Order: sequence, then C-alpha cells, then structure tokens
Amino acid sequence: MQTFLLTWNPKLWPWDTLDADHARTLKQGFLDDRWSCGRSKRLRAGDRVFLLRQGLEPRGIVASGVVTSEEPFLDAHFSKSGSSALYVFARFDILLNSDKEPILPRSRLDSGALASVQWETRASGITIPPAAAAELEELWSAFLTQRGYSPIVLADEVRAAERFWEGALRRITVNAYERDAAARRACITHFGAVCRVCGFDFGAAYGELGNGFIHVHHTRPLSEVQSGYAVDPKQDLIPVCPNCHAMLHRTSPPLTVAELQKRLQSRNANA
Repeated sequence: MQTFLLTWNPKLWPWDTLDADHARTLKQGFLDDRWSCGRSKRLRAGDRVFLLRQGLEPRGIVASGVVTSEEPFLDAHFSKSGSSALYVFARFDILLNSDKEPILPRSRLDSGALASVQWETRASGITIPPAAAAELEELWSAFLTQRGYSPIVLADEVRAAERFWEGALRRITVNAYERDAAARRACITHFGAVCRVCGFDFGAAYGELGNGFIHVHHTRPLSEVQSGYAVDPKQDLIPVCPNCHAMLHRTSPPLTVAELQKRLQSRNANA
C-alpha cells in the first residue's frame, strides 16, 4: 500500500454537491466518489489517499480515504469538453466542508518529513513518501480530533500502517470500519478483548496496562463493501492481536480468521 495526493482546485471544478456529500459522509461514515489522479497509473485498490484543496483559500487537506478501484481508468475530463482524464474510485472516510469549517491548513505541511512533498504541484496522483505519509497521518488525526471528529486512529492499530518485513517497507491495510471507535467498542463488548486467532489476552499478560487493548479486523473485503453499507460489529468485526492482524493482511485479499487459525495450529502441531 502506498499513499498518494489527490488535488482539488475550486477554480477549475466547483464542487456543487459538497454540502450534500459532507452530510452523507457524516451520516454513513464514508463517501464513495470518483476522483482524477492526473497522469498517474500507479494507484491500486487499498492505497491511501489525501485530498488537497488548492487555488482559492482556504488551502489545505480536506479529505482522506482509500482507493477502491483496481487501477486508474479513462473517462471524460471533469472540466475540458472533448478531453479525457484518468480517474480512480475512492472511499473517503473523512470529508471536511471547506466552505463552512476549518481544514488542515497548507501552512502546516512545510515542516519535518512533510517538507519533502511537492504540495504546490498542480498534478493529482503524486506519491507521498512513507516518512511524510506517517507524519501526515499523525497531523491529520490530531487536527480532526481537535475539531470534534472521530478520525481513523492509526496509533491504536498500526502506526501509519507501517511494518518492516525482510528489510522492505510493507503496509498493513486496515479500513475505516476496523478503526471506527463506536464499531470497535461494540465488537470488543461482544467478543471480549482476546485474540480470536491465538487467544492472546493483553490484560492477562500485562495487567492493568493491557486491559481492554486489542485490534479489530474487518472480515469482509473492502471490495465487497458497497455504498450505504452499515457495519455489524458482531458479524463483520473480530478482535485479533497485532501479530495476528498483521498476518491476516499478509495476503490480498486478507486471510480469514479460520484460515490463519488453521495455519497456526498446523505450525504448533509440527513444532
């Protein structure tokens, strides 16, 4: 999984449905939309995307999400009649209404690893390097929390969704439902904070420090989750420890809990 920057310039494309799209995102927890990715053909399903408002003030980050189309596709250009453009479908987990509320200012994107990103580019679809992506996730989450939103909290799952395997950077793809606070609470209340794959209990191992700590895994592939879908914490989510969560996401599509249990049991039997 990589992280990409999508861009929006109100001068070139007025977002006439922004009010309705913002309201829909708040109501159902996400917004499925098509977006131009410039000339980039590298975006793939599961990649992380951030949407940057350019041109007119306020300028800054207005949305985040994941790519849901397998790869970019050609369609009619959004502003040039008779021309075509590359697009991806994306599921935005947060969409700020830049006409009515503060957004993450462009001025806050010039420090640390974020300074390496070409924020002034006019092109949509540029890659955000891993270090900058990790810093942006932190900054975005903190900003949304201050504004009263319930952002995807990567710190509770996998920091910036990154882990190192065999010397190469790989990422664990987790979707919005896995990290939604209300859904997580309902899942843990039902199943308990014990890994359903290996049985690890952080509370038993670490005492008070570990009580209640666990990851939750979404059992339905992102490609099967359609617009209007309401997550069922008892059917669609399952608690797993970080190690098992990482292993579930080692394949695409992810392994099922039963498949990983079988592998673990086979391994233990042969040990």
